[in-house]
Amino acid sequence: MKMLTIICRETLESAVTQILNDQGVKGYTLMSGLGGMGQTGAVSEYSWMTDRNVSFMMALEDRQVTPIAEAMKQLYMKLLDKHQGEDVPLKVFLQPCEVIL
Repeated sequence: MKMLTIICRETLESAVTQILNDQGVKGYTLMSGLGGMGQTGAVSEYSWMTDRNVSFMMALEDRQVTPIAEAMKQLYMKLLDKHQGEDVPLKVFLQPCEVIL
């Protein structure tokens, strides 16, 4: 199994959710209103005036990872083109995962 973590601006939540639905993901954890600092700048979890981040976490069977990763890459490339090459507030991380309960 693998743990896939997706961190993006709130404005991208529906696009990511659509990809997960299209790929048949049965469950994930969504955390909203997140702040932090990264390549695309600072995001405050306290400000209602700016976009905040959301994070999706999901445990996947190995066979599920590649189609989801490819769909996320396609979304990223589309957004990169739309933002004229500027950094896109979307990051995807993959790590080993072992279910113990």
